[in-house]
Amino acid sequence: MKIRDELNRELDFSCDELIEMLREIKGLKEQEVDVLKQKIKGYEDKRRAEEAFYQSLSPVRKFFAGRAPSHHQAVEYMVHVKERLKQIDGIKQRIVQIDRVLSICGGDASEETVEVASGITDDIIQYRKGQGE
Repeated sequence: MKIRDELNRELDFSCDELIEMLREIKGLKEQEVDVLKQKIKGYEDKRRAEEAFYQSLSPVRKFFAGRAPSHHQAVEYMVHVKERLKQIDGIKQRIVQIDRVLSICGGDASEETVEVASGITDDIIQYRKGQGE
């Protein structure tokens, strides 16, 4: 089975080899999503703990305690949460594309060439480099 992307790169694999590679790539992508979710959770827990500590201070100590301005907190939120959520959405879209290719290859393998996004081709190439091929 041949895989072709938008950049007209072609890769040739047997269906079984392609299915195995794509399943492993999908597993790696799911692990990446889990890591990003853990980072978001860690940031939110840290922020909640800092807020609880600040609220527990006496009014005099609150006056002298250094607290980041609200626009700094907003930027931190964008960096630590929003950007990671965008990355998660992109990874999930890639997983959906991988599932589509898996269904094509796992089902009736009458198609000789499959059109895929260039990101999947990049993932396959990186996976093969990681395997030492």
